[in-house]
Amino acid sequence: MAFALQDADLLRARGAALDFDPHMHGTYSVVVVMSGSAHIRSSRWTGTVRAGDVFFFNPFEVHAGRSAAGSAEYHVLYPSEAFLDGCTGAVGPDEVRTLQTDVLARNRATQELTDALAAPVIDDTAIEGALRRVLRECRFVVESPTATSRSITRTVCELIKQDCLSSTRTDDLARTIGVNPSHLVRSFRQTIGIPPQTYLRQVRVSRAQELICAGFGLSDVAQMARFSDQPHLTREFKKVFGVPPGTLSRVVCRA
Repeated sequence: MAFALQDADLLRARGAALDFDPHMHGTYSVVVVMSGSAHIRSSRWTGTVRAGDVFFFNPFEVHAGRSAAGSAEYHVLYPSEAFLDGCTGAVGPDEVRTLQTDVLARNRATQELTDALAAPVIDDTAIEGALRRVLRECRFVVESPTATSRSITRTVCELIKQDCLSSTRTDDLARTIGVNPSHLVRSFRQTIGIPPQTYLRQVRVSRAQELICAGFGLSDVAQMARFSDQPHLTREFKKVFGVPPGTLSRVVCRA
């Protein structure tokens, strides 16, 4: 995988993969399949995607996949909440915007985005414009936090995201919401696809990604995101992105 920092509100990446383990990102993910096909599964949807398709994940939506035959090539766009505000309208401070669309099959809008990403000379303006048109074809819902936090799993996710830099033990989470720890772990894994502590580490990776994009050095990022040391950050970052954090840091330094 290779990164490009278009601006503060849009990180781009391109890569190829045979398969990837369950993981998540702290932003929306818009994945454009350039060649090949893959079977994708997430905590929200499961399906097969092909060249020309565009598929989507919400922030912190755990997902995994396996290519159907040979390596699948793809581009990923990570738009911020501010970028989404420009596409769908701003949401209130006490509201949560959730993307309902899973896959857009090849159409005029997806083809424009594919062509912009495949152009010999990258045109940031063309990519942004095509991405906005794709996102306007998607369905979003806006809910209050109380409407999105009814289940045990959603409540735990919110607790972790609110306090991801603390040493949050599973027993403490279970005590906070008043359930048995084993029931919490079982419910969480069945719904999300990974245990609570793995989810916590990946939330910290998302925080580390934000700090790297803000220009902080890797040793500072490791400390600020509460990893034990820089090698620990590197191991966890590679589990999510497939490459070490220095790959992203070097792009930011050149920007």
